[in-house]
Amino acid sequence: MAEFAGSRSLDERRRRRLATESDEALAESAAPPVSRRVTAFKRPEKSRGPGHFPLRKIISARLWKHSVVAFCGMLLASAIVAAGWAAEVHPARLGPGFLSLFDLSAARLVRWYLSTAIFLSSQLAVLIWWLRSQSLQDFKGRYRGWAGCAAIGFVAAFAVETNAVRALSETARWLWHIDDGRQSLSCLAALVLFGLVVWRFLYREMRDCLTSQVLLWLTGLFGAAAVVPMIGGSLPISAFSLRLCQCGTAMLTALCLFMSVLLQARHAIYVTVEPPAERAVWFVALWKRYRGKGKGPASRTSDTNLKEAAASESPSKRKKRGDTSKRSAEEATKPMRAEVEKPAPPQETQQSKQSPRPERRAMRRSA
Repeated sequence: MAEFAGSRSLDERRRRRLATESDEALAESAAPPVSRRVTAFKRPEKSRGPGHFPLRKIISARLWKHSVVAFCGMLLASAIVAAGWAAEVHPARLGPGFLSLFDLSAARLVRWYLSTAIFLSSQLAVLIWWLRSQSLQDFKGRYRGWAGCAAIGFVAAFAVETNAVRALSETARWLWHIDDGRQSLSCLAALVLFGLVVWRFLYREMRDCLTSQVLLWLTGLFGAAAVVPMIGGSLPISAFSLRLCQCGTAMLTALCLFMSVLLQARHAIYVTVEPPAERAVWFVALWKRYRGKGKGPASRTSDTNLKEAAASESPSKRKKRGDTSKRSAEEATKPMRAEVEKPAPPQETQQSKQSPRPERRAMRRSA
């Protein structure tokens, strides 16, 4: 009752209180009722895109962490090579167990290293395939090539770990009586063919990431260094030194491949999932550039020849050319002049339309 204390009588206070209560009731009835759906509304969760929590935890954006991974891989490969050298030079100190483990002729640790690196690279290729499938500009569907590379990698890792190539070669020798030379050449041809197909695809996909592309080039160089002794035959070095170099270059090939795919996955997560821009092949670009340079002097010489021909014309020819150009210009402007100079139709004056007859004027004057 304190807010109605200024009223003169009790009836006036009652009327004011009833008026305020009715206004409050109208305001409450005008507000729309809140439905259960609105009250039970939950905030939608974020979509699991490339920047989701697990991916950012597995693959870091900092390059120094990737450098640490590469350094650890180098240390492990160096330790395997050093253990193989120790098993060859000091077999009595290691014992039969470590000798069979570190022996480079069987290359158990080398095959484990290669299969692990190729298997991890294939898993990263599957991850890049999933990331690239979310692209809105990959109209050609090139992201599917990452799935094919991953499948080839899984098969290669299985073949290296289980030594399936040797089993297949012995089976082929037993069935078709193929000699060792032809059999080794056929295996190398298949290896080189699949390697070139995968390398070309990865090279086209890694054009926007310079570090991945450099590591891919190193992968090709080390792989060629590991394969050349198999094709070239005997070299002027000992068999153990050749085996040591082959094992070392093979492990460096697998390490560079793994690091290139890892940095490409980092690029797809933190930079962009879009495919690289289409570019012409380097020799095609060089051909177009030199062809354009060759066209430049030819066009300049043609322009100078035209100018010299125009300067060497006689004055009579120039006068005739000027007269013909003037005539053509006059003929083109004749229709425009005719339209401009067309006379306007005669118009009746307002005075003649509205002037009264003379008889009526005379009658009005007489009246």
